[in-house]
Amino acid sequence: HCSFYINVIRKAELAQELGLSQRQIK
Repeated sequence: HCSFYINVIRKAELAQELGLSQRQIK
């Protein structure tokens, strides 16, 4: 159960990093 939330948080963090990197590239 806890691992599920951890995975979601990790995905959210990765998504934010990708979004920031894409913004910087643009």
